[in-house]
Amino acid sequence: MKNLVFFFLLMLLSCKPNASQYINFIEGYWEIEQVTKNDRIIKEFKINTGIDYFKINANKTGFRKKLKPNFQGTFETSDDQLNFNLNLDNNTLLLEYIDNGTSYSEEIVLASATALVIANTEGFEYHYKPYEPLNLDE
Repeated sequence: MKNLVFFFLLMLLSCKPNASQYINFIEGYWEIEQVTKNDRIIKEFKINTGIDYFKINANKTGFRKKLKPNFQGTFETSDDQLNFNLNLDNNTLLLEYIDNGTSYSEEIVLASATALVIANTEGFEYHYKPYEPLNLDE
């Protein structure tokens, strides 16, 4: 009985959430909070001059675009964007980019209403929070 309880607890702790559920949370405006590597903070962002916008299409393609918020409540942007395909492989959700003939991927480690964590192949993790515009009227 003791072994059965231990096995059950081990299975419960080692279960990774279903990565396909992350897709519903990626689209939107995200502000970077910090970059980590090997569970160490490499850089923290107290103030951001730019945010990332992710758009997901029904066919699991999309794009990522850098935006600069302004005081009028709109964004400044360029025509530059990174197009990607979403690929679910072995319960791992990947953003697969092809940019000027170069292909690379990033893993969606976590996506929820309150957090987005993206890891690249060099081991850096980018931690985002939802973007909230400044309210200068308060």
